[in-house]
Amino acid sequence: MSRRPRRYMATFIAIALLTGCASPTELSFDVGEPAESDPVTVTNDATATAIDAEPTVTSASPEMVGNTDRTFDAAAMELRFTTLISDWTKCFHRPSNCDVSLSTAPESPERARLADALAYYATEQLRTKPNEGTLEWRIESISASSNDRVRLVTCEYDTRIFFDASMADTEIGDIILDATVWTRRVEWVLARNDDTWRLWSRRIERRSPAEKFCNV
Repeated sequence: MSRRPRRYMATFIAIALLTGCASPTELSFDVGEPAESDPVTVTNDATATAIDAEPTVTSASPEMVGNTDRTFDAAAMELRFTTLISDWTKCFHRPSNCDVSLSTAPESPERARLADALAYYATEQLRTKPNEGTLEWRIESISASSNDRVRLVTCEYDTRIFFDASMADTEIGDIILDATVWTRRVEWVLARNDDTWRLWSRRIERRSPAEKFCNV
């Protein structure tokens, strides 16, 4: 090989290595999220996946509640789900002080996932605020797979703002870290525990920061 091709090849390798090293690491909030079954429309990888604002509840109309099993009262289940989500969302206002047992079932995937998410938020000093953005949601369907499992599919419109609280005690205060608006379709499973219902699992079926694909 002549000296000129060798010189060109060495230059090419050096440029490739410098380009790779210079690529920034993108921040992601996808902590403990289960895989999604449908393709995700994403334009920003800084994804805020925790539902952590006070929910704005829109009641499900009769035609929206499908496949309702006779072993449970759909209206009562909606009320219970509202309570669970309210407790669950408050966790992210103060991640280090949340009691995950209030909203999640023992040994459930969601208890483990939520605990991991809260630990991440606490370590990174991330949080949301009750009056900074909202989460609107509507129940699309309710069904029961057994006497102790109920499946709810909800569609969410999420305008919550995520803050970096590391400077909260200074004159700078909380810093806005992410204000992406998300639309999500989520499958929740509730489990009967001690004569009540708690969250068993959460799975995002679809989400998009650009398309509002469901009517909330």
